[in-house]
Amino acid sequence: MTIRRQYSLPNCTLILEGLSDTTAGGGDQLDARPLMTILVNAECRFMGQPQPISGGRDFFESLVESVNRYAQEFLSHVPHPQLDGAKPPLVQLQQLPDKNLHHLRVGQTAEVLSGVTSDSHSASGTSAGGIDGKNPVQLDLTTVQLFDLVEAIDQFLADQHTLPDLAVPLQPISRRYRKADQSVAQRTAPTAIGVTSLAVAALALFFVPVPEVRPPKPASESDVTETTSPTPDSPGQVTPTPTSSPPSAAELEDELTSTREITNPTELSYLKRYLHRELNQEWDNREGLNQNLEYQVTVGGDGDILGYKPVDDTPIDSAAKTPLPELSYIPTEGGTASRETFALFRVVFTPGGVLQISPWQGYQEEPGLGPEITERRLLRQLNNQLYSTLDERWEGTPLSRRPLNYRVAVTEDGTIADYEPTNQPAWDYVAETPLADLADPEAAGIGSEETGFVPDQPLAQFQVVFKPNGVLEVSPLRGF
Repeated sequence: MTIRRQYSLPNCTLILEGLSDTTAGGGDQLDARPLMTILVNAECRFMGQPQPISGGRDFFESLVESVNRYAQEFLSHVPHPQLDGAKPPLVQLQQLPDKNLHHLRVGQTAEVLSGVTSDSHSASGTSAGGIDGKNPVQLDLTTVQLFDLVEAIDQFLADQHTLPDLAVPLQPISRRYRKADQSVAQRTAPTAIGVTSLAVAALALFFVPVPEVRPPKPASESDVTETTSPTPDSPGQVTPTPTSSPPSAAELEDELTSTREITNPTELSYLKRYLHRELNQEWDNREGLNQNLEYQVTVGGDGDILGYKPVDDTPIDSAAKTPLPELSYIPTEGGTASRETFALFRVVFTPGGVLQISPWQGYQEEPGLGPEITERRLLRQLNNQLYSTLDERWEGTPLSRRPLNYRVAVTEDGTIADYEPTNQPAWDYVAETPLADLADPEAAGIGSEETGFVPDQPLAQFQVVFKPNGVLEVSPLRGF
């Protein structure tokens, strides 16, 4: 049976397919996932790029090692040269004159990248052809895409049930590559960020405020090659290396933050409801969870799930038990990734089958509902119209023994544009109501590219209750 592991980020998805060697050790007996010991194919997909890069074990090992080497060199400004006489790696990376672009080249006879310039690439940043000596695949990655790749590789390295024999050969850099004019403090300060230090990778992925970088206390010579212990948000290993000067917070923010985070409480509230509706509808198998599965989920301004990562004690491979992999957006057309707005949410799949969603940083203030219709005469008319529409389509709630409470918003002509369950049974049994079939968010501009998820026209807000005894109640949310 083929084993598939997927590590998804907003701008990069790493997919590994392989087999299990039944003669190999069993690993963690408490983890029911099969142990992948044989790699059949590795594939990387990047948002905005028309073709993925893929290959077998040699390709993947070269990718992991080259990304490790390049990411440390890029962040520390200290060269990581190859050994004399070493064979050029299958995967090579080089920074282009545009400091926010990084040229990735895959090919068995890849030329030395020092001669590659942005002028030699096509407009899309790719070169057609397979991964071979004559027609290597070439991609120009943004810094955000690069560090999403770093994060994906780091998630793989922290996954003890996927290719446990593959490790990154980490070693300190020789003193001869340090800057001669550095002060003693600078020479003894190790790089604050390495290939598997996800402080930067998390910044690139989720664009959180950049932490202040402080020089650590002087370490003894025996501590130079020591690795850090993995943490839930930053698994893996970090190799301290000498550095000319750690990148400043402003530099990292300029290089890595190329999108805008949504903080408007009203827009966050609409996006949260949309995300809850999508996940709740697609979460079919709600049994078998023995713990909360908690994720940080990135959602685009248009409602698409751009990426997710497990947090706290959530196993890396547990996403298969949720609808997140199926609903994540992976572009299929070429071009560069759009610099769209995004929002961060905390999503928890509970063993009881209840879905919990909240903004990652909470609300800055109480969210609103957008512009509202308040004229009494029109409210009465729309109240009666909404009651008639629902009463005609509703066939009762045979499964729920409790009332289903909703907030329902309608346009001036009576079209249902938005609805929100206000108690848990309303979420659980929404299929017993006609709301999902009748709702037309586009009638109020909800979800459009121009206005986002906040309605672009006033809506009348109502409280709707579907009772188990067949009684339907409709009343204005704020009274007449």
